Parts: sequence; C-alpha cells; structure tokens
Amino acid sequence: MAFAARRSLSLRTILFCIFFLIGFSFAEEASHDGDSPKFPGCDHPYNLVKVKNWVNGAGGETLTGITARFGAFLPKEAKNGVRLTAVFSNPLNSCSPSSSKLSGSVAIAVRGECDFTTKAKVAQSRGAAALLVINDKEELAEMGCEKDSSAQDISIPVVLIPNSGGQSLNRSIMDGQKVELLFYAPVRPPVDLSVIFLWMMAVGTVVCASLWSEIAASEENEERYNELSPKETSNASAFKDDAEKDFLDIDVKSAEENLDRMILMESKSGGIENQN
Repeated sequence: MAFAARRSLSLRTILFCIFFLIGFSFAEEASHDGDSPKFPGCDHPYNLVKVKNWVNGAGGETLTGITARFGAFLPKEAKNGVRLTAVFSNPLNSCSPSSSKLSGSVAIAVRGECDFTTKAKVAQSRGAAALLVINDKEELAEMGCEKDSSAQDISIPVVLIPNSGGQSLNRSIMDGQKVELLFYAPVRPPVDLSVIFLWMMAVGTVVCASLWSEIAASEENEERYNELSPKETSNASAFKDDAEKDFLDIDVKSAEENLDRMILMESKSGGIENQN
C-alpha cells in the first residue's frame, strides 16, 4: 500500500513538472499585451528589445529593453536595424525642448518628472530618430500613455532599459567616447530548444529520484524483514524454552507437594498406630 502511494505521488510530481514547463514555454514570450490601458495610437503590445551597443567602434554587451505602448515598431532582426549615435537630452528628463543636437540620433533620457509620451514628443521635435529611456529601477517597466496624450503623433521608436544598463552607457558618454546603439525586437521561435532541454532534464531528474526512492524503500523493507525474522524465531524459541521451563517447574513443584503430602499422611497414620 505504501509502495502504491509512493508511485502515485511520483506520477503526480512528474505530471506537475510537465505541465509547469509547458506553461513556462508558452508564457516566456517575446511580447505581451500588458496591463496598461489602450487608446488610439497607444495600443501596441510590449516587445522585448535587444539593444546592441558600440563604444568607439568596439562592440559591448547587448542590453535588454522593452518597447512602449506607442511609437514606431522595431525590426525583428538586427540586420534590418540602423546603427545610430547616442546623445543625452538636455534637460536629461526630456520634459522640455532640448538644447542638444538630436537630429538623426538616439536621444537618451531618464525616467520621471513627466509622462513617457511627453519625453517622446520632445525628442521627436528635435529630430531624434529614437528615444531610449533609462529606468530608475533595475527592472523593465511598461510605458503606457494617458487618454488624451496624442500618442498617435509619435512616429519614433521608444525603448526603456534597466538602470544598470543606462549607467553603463552614461559612463561611456561622460568619458567622451562615441556610443552607438542599434535596436531590434526578435520574435521568439515557436519551439525553444533550451526549454525542451530544461524540460528533459527536469523530468529525467524527477523520474530518477522517484525510481531511486522506490528502490531504496524496497531494500529498506527487505532489510527490516530480514532483521525481524530472526528476532521472531528467537522470540518463539525463547517463549518455547520459557514454557518448557515453567512446565518443568510446575511438574517438580507438584511432585514435591505430593511427596510432602504423602509423608504427612504416613506420619499421621503412623502416630495413630502408635497410640493404639
């Protein structure tokens, strides 16, 4: 019964891993619809973005970002992207007309003090080809828009990256180095080999662990049986010896009592005879 319960538990564990990983493979999409409200011109899905960067011509680590609910769509492949020079907005929040020359470049702004659509409109009005927003936290945030924000007028792509990536670009630009950026939003393949590999590893681990636990439990039960069997035999032998001993003790005692009784009767009968 315990063996059947363990098998049932192992089967449930395996099925849980299978369904969890299948759900994970579908959930890990390169785009999602998000929770922010949709309005005309502000109804794009949020796409994960790869941000390739070069510092003085040398390729750096590719950053991960996310697109806005509005603005132009990005190419799906890096070969179709455009490599542009990165320039900081002035003011850095891009909430008012910039004094920096942004024409044909990627305007970099920090998050806060005004909404995202305002930042995009300011950058676009100064000729920027794209807007890169540096988040104030180490995470990706959804860039939505207000109902009457005229988001449909924004025709440049808008991308947000985590704070650490922005600080890295900031250091390079502040050191006087030329920073170039290229954006593209890759489409996740229908079947991800890495997910399949992880799925096989997880299921294999669970199956091996289940089989091992059953084998170990079977061996443990066998050892217990072997340990208990001699004990039961020895207990039975001890019980038999004790019973025989008690039987002998009872027989000896009875014999002694009978002998004493006979001696007493003989002595009494002898005394009567003497009195006669």
